[in-house]
Amino acid sequence: MRKFRKSLGLSHERLAASAGVTYSESQIGAVERGARTPSETFTEEIEQVLGLNGELKELLPDIHNDVGPAWFRPWPGVEAAAHSIRTWEPLVIPGLLQTERYAEQVLLGEPGTTMEQVQKGVKIRLKRQEVFSRSEPPMYSTLLDETALHRPIGGEEVMREQLAHLLTAMRYPRITVRIVPLIAGLTTGLEGAFEIAQADGSPDTGYVESSLAAEVTNRVHKVRALGVRWDALSSMAHPVNVSEKVIREAMERYEN
Repeated sequence: MRKFRKSLGLSHERLAASAGVTYSESQIGAVERGARTPSETFTEEIEQVLGLNGELKELLPDIHNDVGPAWFRPWPGVEAAAHSIRTWEPLVIPGLLQTERYAEQVLLGEPGTTMEQVQKGVKIRLKRQEVFSRSEPPMYSTLLDETALHRPIGGEEVMREQLAHLLTAMRYPRITVRIVPLIAGLTTGLEGAFEIAQADGSPDTGYVESSLAAEVTNRVHKVRALGVRWDALSSMAHPVNVSEKVIREAMERYEN
């Protein structure tokens, strides 16, 4: 939505003041930041003003999909608008770098999840990965705990495929993967995974995950704290060339 709005030179204020729009400047801004989930009525009104013909509306099923809790639903939109994404993952391969089969096995591990929910979840996860197909994809930098390489999710074949995919992704100049080694003995970051997204014209937004709860936030002090934590973890991580070697060695173990 931000891209279409800016292409017409409209500010949040001018868009909110347009004929046919019944939403406020702050509500429009919240949708663009991912802090508010857009309704069908909101989307129709905005498309009318921006001269669109369903480009935004076709994204609603992904945003409103009932796979996962409500707090997560705005996050794919945040990722899609970001020019920079930093992540930390202590347990599994990050969602934006997962293969289809690996993602399926991760989602199957959620107690009580139905096969239909798993299939929808995999579809959404693969859809999120389309950020790397944009004409200007984001700079993506992930820190991955070494234990994730040795956790045989889905078995040897799935892990070989996943780690090979990870190595392929590392060839792209906008994707950086660095491994935090087991010997780091860290405690920072063990509370759970998190992401920090930056987009033009919007405050930085964070996504924080834990075993019992998670949150999407753009509160300055919370996002700043995530940045400090990410920097601390980054200082413990291997450089890219060593990280690649560690991944290759892990992949070889799945071949035996």
